[in-house]
Amino acid sequence: MLRLSTYAVAATLLSTAAFAGERGPPTAECPQGVLTLTVLKPLNNPPTPAVVKAWEGQNKCMRIELNEVPFAQLADKIAVLAAAANPPDIVMYDGPYTQSYAAAGILLALDPYLPAGVREDIVQPTLDEHTYQGKLYSPGTQQTSLALFYNADMLAPLGIQPPRDVDKAWTWDQAIDAMKKCQKGEGDNVTVWGLAPSRFGAGTPGFVYRDLLFVRSHGDPKAAPDSDLYKTYWALARDGRSAQGWINNAVAIGGAKYFADMFNVAKITPKAGIPNAFQDRKACFTIDVSYFVSGLTNNDPGFKWGVTPLPYVRTPIVHTGSITLGVMAKSKHPVEAAKFVIDVSTGQIAEDYARASRGLPTMKSITARISELKEYPLNIFVDQIERYGHPRPPSPNFAQYDKIVSDALRDIAYGSDAKTRLDTAARQAQPILQR
Repeated sequence: MLRLSTYAVAATLLSTAAFAGERGPPTAECPQGVLTLTVLKPLNNPPTPAVVKAWEGQNKCMRIELNEVPFAQLADKIAVLAAAANPPDIVMYDGPYTQSYAAAGILLALDPYLPAGVREDIVQPTLDEHTYQGKLYSPGTQQTSLALFYNADMLAPLGIQPPRDVDKAWTWDQAIDAMKKCQKGEGDNVTVWGLAPSRFGAGTPGFVYRDLLFVRSHGDPKAAPDSDLYKTYWALARDGRSAQGWINNAVAIGGAKYFADMFNVAKITPKAGIPNAFQDRKACFTIDVSYFVSGLTNNDPGFKWGVTPLPYVRTPIVHTGSITLGVMAKSKHPVEAAKFVIDVSTGQIAEDYARASRGLPTMKSITARISELKEYPLNIFVDQIERYGHPRPPSPNFAQYDKIVSDALRDIAYGSDAKTRLDTAARQAQPILQR
């Protein structure tokens, strides 16, 4: 189960809890009354008012009440409300938590409510992330992955033209060489970094979504299942119950050293965050998600920019996953709540939202109908997801695994011995994963 840091937090969250969906008095148009479903979601995230309005327009006898909290408070609030008598009907949550919430009995499995053909239409990484013990808990609301953005104006004088084809993606050795050539200054006098610092988490090295890929890419999913190459690629036992030998074998340790060398040997990226380093021309390259395309398009940074597939070491791999919708297991209106989740995740409303937001759908059929997703640069993200995409290692104890591994990778980037630190991380994670 998820744990809260203090009883004070729990009391505060309970005092602001949303009431469960209620049905109003009968009307001529709605003989059973208008049903109001409650949705808990992170602030400034979907479902948007436009999505809600579109769905209500198709479902005249239902209304949606949105309740927002800051993203940093979302997990704690879900944990509290899941135990309450009147939880929300629907929750928007971070996708990697699906198995945790399913195992804890917080989410409702949606299989009985899925229309024919929907499950087969969902892109594989989304199915992998949102399935637990054979049951699907969310169709996924949106998808995303990472790629390497670059300042084309800085690279042109150097004769560097990054590839635009996933089949021709750079290796990390090639990418680091380009970053070294583009970087200006050294030591304490760097004015332009080869690679911008992470924008994820606290802006420090180690964030699993971004930085565990440097380790996993050293592995090989086609190797023998008992080999270090295979275990490094998956970074966690396939049943989610063991880290020992998966994050601290010889290949994984080599991958962590490779990651640390970018900071301490090649020195092409800083350890401290620099807000907007790429946009402010303080870095030639940055690793970011597909939504960064919209940001650069809507807020012109004043230079030509491009996108190239995420580099790899031995095997191409990108992490997938984003926030998603699920039905709370205690909802008093599971049929109607499931209809909302499925409609806005898989149907015309989902397609309209993807077109407006330049987001990546989880449904293969929707992706096929949006021409912009077949064109550069968004096609790079789509191709990567379909060919090399995997969720962060799925586990009912993902939150703990995520923190333990992130902390270890950060410490290694700061100079800790890779073997010692990963051995410690595996020991810390093992009893938690086997609960």
